[in-house]
Amino acid sequence: MTWTPTEPQWTVPSLHEIADLHWLAYADATESGSGRAAGIVATLAWVRGGQTAPVTGREERPVSQALAEAELWVARAALAPDAAPPAHALSQTLGVDYCPPLDVPPTRAEGTAATLGWLLGTNASPPLPLPARRPDGQLADAHELVEAAMASAPLKIWGPEQRHAARNEAQATVERSRRLTARIAAARQRVQSG
Repeated sequence: MTWTPTEPQWTVPSLHEIADLHWLAYADATESGSGRAAGIVATLAWVRGGQTAPVTGREERPVSQALAEAELWVARAALAPDAAPPAHALSQTLGVDYCPPLDVPPTRAEGTAATLGWLLGTNASPPLPLPARRPDGQLADAHELVEAAMASAPLKIWGPEQRHAARNEAQATVERSRRLTARIAAARQRVQSG
């Protein structure tokens, strides 16, 4: 990451989530050689202004929502060439030029499709687990997570057993978030130290 990332306004996830995903995928790609993680990194680098499109090699900047949707359809077409969606027609509908897929490994195309679906809001879950954060970017604590769980299911009966289970799940989420933020910090340190 040798450029200053720009953040598109059309993305559904928060800027903190996008940055966390970028660092965690970078760590996976560089430590394990994961093709899927490499696809995630390439997609986020493209969306954030650091390189060409991961599946088509598009060079248009800034990346608009329509360009991201077109790239998503081409990535899906690369994943299922025998039952490909009509990416050419969809590109025309979106008002962008059609670009065919490059010769991209399926795992990399899958990482691109998962990332773009998440950024566009068609996939609710991120491509990799992320730390649980508050809107200000700070890690959420267990109490906040329990309150959020209860607020998201107001008709559920929250007896002692359900509250205990929610506290245990929230504590596990807090611990996982701490591990993930430590991994992010380690990846940043590796990049900064060169």
